[in-house]
Amino acid sequence: MNALPANWIEIVDAFGAGVYVLMAATHFDLWWHRRDRPSHFWLALSATGALLVNTTGALARELSPDIPRFLAVLNMLGVTLALVSLFELVQTVGQRRSGRIVRGLELAVFLPTLAMMLTGSASVAPALYLLSLGFLVAALFHAIRDATRGDPEARTLATGLVLLLATLIYDVLSELRIVARIDGAPVLGFTLLFLSAARALSTRYDREYRELVALRADLEQRVATRTAALGEANLQLGILARTDALTGLANRRSFVEQVNALAAAHRGAILMIDIDHFKRINDGHGHDIGDATLRAVAATLRDALRPGDVLARWGGEEFIALLPDRDRSDALGVAESLRSAIAGVVVAVADGTLALTASIGVATHTATQALDDSIRNADRALYQAKQQGRNRVVAAVEAHPSLDRSPDPVVWSTTVVGDRENHDLR
Repeated sequence: MNALPANWIEIVDAFGAGVYVLMAATHFDLWWHRRDRPSHFWLALSATGALLVNTTGALARELSPDIPRFLAVLNMLGVTLALVSLFELVQTVGQRRSGRIVRGLELAVFLPTLAMMLTGSASVAPALYLLSLGFLVAALFHAIRDATRGDPEARTLATGLVLLLATLIYDVLSELRIVARIDGAPVLGFTLLFLSAARALSTRYDREYRELVALRADLEQRVATRTAALGEANLQLGILARTDALTGLANRRSFVEQVNALAAAHRGAILMIDIDHFKRINDGHGHDIGDATLRAVAATLRDALRPGDVLARWGGEEFIALLPDRDRSDALGVAESLRSAIAGVVVAVADGTLALTASIGVATHTATQALDDSIRNADRALYQAKQQGRNRVVAAVEAHPSLDRSPDPVVWSTTVVGDRENHDLR
């Protein structure tokens, strides 16, 4: 006894048509907005083919036995379209592209439909169904193979294909009266397949989105790391650009930048320091000893000055220092202590030790003076110290402004400190 209602097949057809229309419209829209994802196109095309089979089948039942030829042709076309599109769907989910031979076979499947349209003979129908079924089997084979390789989306799609194939086989067996007839089994199979395919695509794109977010986060982290490293490298380059590589002191550029910032707001003194007879050291003992001498003198000067003083290597064997907020008397005292400290430096050489001396020129600086003028004054005082026998401190003293009548505002007199002299020569 058949427990199904009399209009069961109409209910199933209506349900199937609704599912197919929904699938076709949804995935055509998704494909239209995401042309780089052809899987939506193939799923929509397969749903369209299934809708064509469903609609023509329902009409054929209503018009039986006088079924128009075009309905049979459209039904065959729907079968071919649905199953070939399923094969292409599996290909795209597995990230494969069909070659020319496969595409040729896909076009060849439509030939029986064309032959039936031209001849009106339905004898070609079995050949078409077998060819189309071959694409379904091939799709199932590829999906199962991808699933065994660990693709979760292929596993979902393979499940749907197995269910579809099972319902189609059941429908054939029921037609042969081997099993009990249940109308609409293929509709159920296609519905389960399309739901599985939609789930597989949704899972795939959700996973790709998460991977993209993770990749973006990783990329941002790498960019941040590289930016920080670049910033640190630029900082190091900036330090190197302002540091004398040999002594570790500030170089001329750095000294000028620091002093320009300080000298505009402070009075003070400039000290120009030169190691005596440095050329003899280089020529007589080699550049390694010369470098060691420069490093030893730089360390001695750095240790002897206050934290607020600015010390730099000016070039060659010359060093320069700014003593903020020091008057002439204080600067002379500091210069003499530096000269004495350098005289106490001993550098080891092959045949013993090397004693050092230095000459120092001192010039006062005010906020109204140009830095270049103050440095020039200290350099002139250093030159006088060299001229007077080296190993001494010489200070340049400015004349009283009311007595200044020449273009050069500096009237040169000297104060010599050290080397057994301590008197004002003004």
